[in-house]
Amino acid sequence: MKLKPTLLEAVKSRTIVVLWALMLIQTVILAVLVAVNIHPGQLQIPIHFDAFSSVQYFRDQWFYLFNFIVFAVVVFFLNSLISLKILSIKGRPLTLGFLWLIIAVLFIATVLTAAILRVAGIQ
Repeated sequence: MKLKPTLLEAVKSRTIVVLWALMLIQTVILAVLVAVNIHPGQLQIPIHFDAFSSVQYFRDQWFYLFNFIVFAVVVFFLNSLISLKILSIKGRPLTLGFLWLIIAVLFIATVLTAAILRVAGIQ
């Protein structure tokens, strides 16, 4: 894939640039939300629930929460590159649909992360 012509085509489209900016804003919001709510401590936080296990709640150290920041950054960069690839192969309409889907995924991830941080802050 030739990145430069595809990137120039994407930058000419205001809609794609706005959707990338929206993804970046969501990534920053998620990163700031996690960074502000991380509290180092000795208590382990619940990271996984399994209804079929005898333990049900699996716990890990507080620094596990940094993975949420890494997740948001990786989603932003990889999906930006994937959207460029889709733009070069399938065109603008499919790229816009993909970007809207990723924005929805990041919004859901932000809501779930806020809920996880509330539970982690209780304990």
